[in-house]
Amino acid sequence: MSLDSHALHHGRQVHQRPLTVILRALARTVFLLLMGRVRFPRSEIGRVLTMDDGAQFVVFRHVRVRGRGDPAAQFIVRFTPAHMSVRQNIRFSLLPMLALLGMHGFREKFWCVNEETGMCQGIYAWQTPADAAAYAESIALRFMTRRSVEGSVWCQITDRGITPPGVGTER
Repeated sequence: MSLDSHALHHGRQVHQRPLTVILRALARTVFLLLMGRVRFPRSEIGRVLTMDDGAQFVVFRHVRVRGRGDPAAQFIVRFTPAHMSVRQNIRFSLLPMLALLGMHGFREKFWCVNEETGMCQGIYAWQTPADAAAYAESIALRFMTRRSVEGSVWCQITDRGITPPGVGTER
């Protein structure tokens, strides 16, 4: 049983089809956009992040959804896209973003790339660790895995909130 296809309703799990989950997320995205709760800060674009393992990535997109309280979980994923250049993947990544914005508990994401290796990285902030875990089991991550070089997908959930890991903040 995957977390994306089940929701808690009054303490019990209720089955939801992946298409239903996506359509609800898209509807919520429209609501958030109309209410002015979605921001695309440009201040981080071009920032070089040096991760805890020394890998470096450049931020190419950043989105933030205003919500109540501070996010309590961070989800990091790395992958190498298959059958697509880095530039093609950057353009393609706009498509799933529409559903991502409306997913339960989503608060923020940094889209990053290492142009030399072709590796992509997403750093997400989620309202709760359970929200991050649900995304890790979601149709979105399965789709990402299917369109990636086999064995290249790596992900991690931490309780850091959105503070990007690592000490490097070069521009």
